[in-house]
Amino acid sequence: MNIPRFNPSKNIFIIAEIGNNHEGNFNIAKKLIKAAADSGVDAVKFQTFITKDFVSSDHPSFERLKKFEFTHQQFLELKRFANKKNLNFISTPLDFKSASFLKRNCKIIKIASGDNNFYDLINIFLNYNKQLVISTGMMNNNTINDLIKFIKKKSGNKFLKKNLCLLHCISSYPAEDNSLNLMSIKYLSDKYKDINIGYSDHSVGYDACITAAALGAKIIEKHFTLSNNFSNFRDHKLSLNPADMKIMVKKIRKVEVQLGKYEKIIGKTEKKLIPLTRRSMIAKKSTNKNQLMTVYNTSFLRPQHKGSEIKNEILNIKKTMKKLNPKELIKNKFLF
Repeated sequence: MNIPRFNPSKNIFIIAEIGNNHEGNFNIAKKLIKAAADSGVDAVKFQTFITKDFVSSDHPSFERLKKFEFTHQQFLELKRFANKKNLNFISTPLDFKSASFLKRNCKIIKIASGDNNFYDLINIFLNYNKQLVISTGMMNNNTINDLIKFIKKKSGNKFLKKNLCLLHCISSYPAEDNSLNLMSIKYLSDKYKDINIGYSDHSVGYDACITAAALGAKIIEKHFTLSNNFSNFRDHKLSLNPADMKIMVKKIRKVEVQLGKYEKIIGKTEKKLIPLTRRSMIAKKSTNKNQLMTVYNTSFLRPQHKGSEIKNEILNIKKTMKKLNPKELIKNKFLF
């Protein structure tokens, strides 16, 4: 099955970030994929890691993460299941072995904010036909510039434009509204015009994701859970449950329709209204040939008649080429 990759010229790419919300239960992971598919997202994302190669044994999260581990074979099964549901399967590598595994098996790779300065890990995916999505939590202008220079040096401008996406992200769990700084999406889009910009959300609810879509985010990543009360694991509280994810997807798709294209045109519905809402020039009273058009002898009334469309300024500039009768339609060809 050929699952389409992220294409910035098409719809906003919506990722359900399952992460570790399966808590090491393979059946729960499959239920999350099914629920994500039912919600209408484009992709599901996991984390792939070998705990001992990711955190030290005295790290407070070591034992919990150890319980959350899946084998590579399990990830392959999850990928097949996601693809059958017409979803892209994405994962975040958190160690070199996992990175090598994902390089062979995933079209889209996600780099976590914690590793956006881990160039040796990022380098594994450069010079390959992989789409690379990097969260920019804990980064500023200088560190983002450094990252882009590194990728450009290794893979060239074409990779930046075709394969790279940077996600504005606030590394806080949950992220409060006053910390989100969503204008960074517009800022990054304007500064890096050849790079696709998206948003990875850690706030509660979906409002920030809707705003991000309106600001031009090409990718929206939002944590996903079967229930916000699934357990005391932190991520469940800031994740969307299936009902809310479905609502978010619908709202983002509506925003896409409302945003339209980056241009200014006369819409199809507007064209029908032009004759009714534009004005025509009408003689108020008898007007002699060569007489100046003024407010005293000219009216501008709806509807618009062909040939009498208002073209810029008329009054006190134009004169008539013929005698006009009261209420006579003044054609543009009558004026000089």
